[in-house]
Amino acid sequence: MVNVTLKAQRRHIFGKKVKTLRREGILPANFYGKGVETTAIQISERDFEQIFRTVPKGESFNLDIEGTIHPVVIYVVQRHPVTRKFLHIDFKLA
Repeated sequence: MVNVTLKAQRRHIFGKKVKTLRREGILPANFYGKGVETTAIQISERDFEQIFRTVPKGESFNLDIEGTIHPVVIYVVQRHPVTRKFLHIDFKLA
């Protein structure tokens, strides 16, 4: 496990309105796993890019959702086919 923490907040914006979040540099994401409730979250695109480059693939790190820390792995990454910008991330409990 890498000793890195990514901060996240619960997301209350869904559907087509998520576009406005992306314009502000915020990525929509989901957090799920065995024994935990699936949670829609939002994270800073800049912070995620830094973690995506430094944390080895399949390695776990900490996700801080409003004060609650969970060990997670990056499970699914959706990217724009042309610009390669991140669109949506799925985190799974490690």
